[in-house]
This record gives sequence, structure tokens and C-alpha cells, in this order.
Amino acid sequence: MKILGVILAAGLSSRFKGNKLLFKYNEKPLLQWTIDLLNNFEFDKLIIVNEKWKEFKDIFHYNNYKIIENPDYKSGISSSVKIAINYALDNSYDNVLIFLGDMPLIPKEIIEQIISKKTEKFIIAPYYNGKKGFPTLIKKDLFNDILKLKGDAGIKQIIKKHPEYVEIIDTNFPEITVDFDYKT
Repeated sequence: MKILGVILAAGLSSRFKGNKLLFKYNEKPLLQWTIDLLNNFEFDKLIIVNEKWKEFKDIFHYNNYKIIENPDYKSGISSSVKIAINYALDNSYDNVLIFLGDMPLIPKEIIEQIISKKTEKFIIAPYYNGKKGFPTLIKKDLFNDILKLKGDAGIKQIIKKHPEYVEIIDTNFPEITVDFDYKT
């Protein structure tokens, strides 16, 4: 099972009033938390960024990551997901594990549960109190459907239409749903 870990970091940060990936949480930029978390695992790693990446890329330590710029990032998250899926198809990955760059609190145990889960379903996702969290594993059986997505909803569109595709991992970790959309 060949896994590609993908961090989506091409958003506009429009609700945050500033680049949230640079925001320091416990003395470290938000995005670095996610980069460091994925570094605990042996799968290949990819970060999808926007055109501003070159302005601040030297702040981060990401030497074992492939970086791809999303020129269409303003059209929404699905454009970044499609870039990741195309990369996975071009490089023969079986699964894509999607992370968001603004979720620094995801416990390592959740990732271990997701990647070790055996199921015939196309999506494996953690849920806390009925709310879907991250990361989300997508199997190659669903890659072509994802390439048809539009807008800012990502794979939520598929989950809403086909909840039977999802293997739910119920968890007691609220951190899987905590992102930084607003500066307080």
C-alpha cells in the first residue's frame, strides 16, 4: 500500500486576516506543526501551496517534501485536492492521506489508526462527536471521481452524496476538528 501524505496549504486565509500558516502557535508556525507530524511517518510527502510560498518558504523545514504550486488556488480547496490526486495518479500511489496546513493538534495515534485500518470503503476519516475531522485517507478507487470536483468543499461533496463510501473512525480527540480560521 503506497501512501502519499498531502498537506493542503494553498488557501487564502481570508477569515484569518493574515497568513495563518505563518501564525505562531506555541512558538512554531502552524504549518510547521503539520510538517513535523508527517515526518513521523515513512510515506512520501507533498505540500500544495499558492503563489505566495516563495515569499516565506525559508521559514519552514520541509526537506523531504515535494512542493507543488496551485495556480488556481482562489477557486477553492477542490483545486488543491485535484492537484494532489493527479500527482498520486502520475506516481502510482494507492492512497492519498489529506491534511490541512492549519490543524496543528492532530494526534499521531489518529494517523496510525487510519493507515492501519482494513476496509473495502473508499474513504477513511476520523470523526469526533459526529463531526468529520482530518486527516482523510482516499483510496485510488475514488481518484477519478475526485478529479470531477468543483468549488471550495473538497471531498465533502462526495461524502455528502455517498456516506456509504466512508469508513468512520470514532475518536475521543476533538483536535481532529480544530483548525485556525480566525485570529483571536
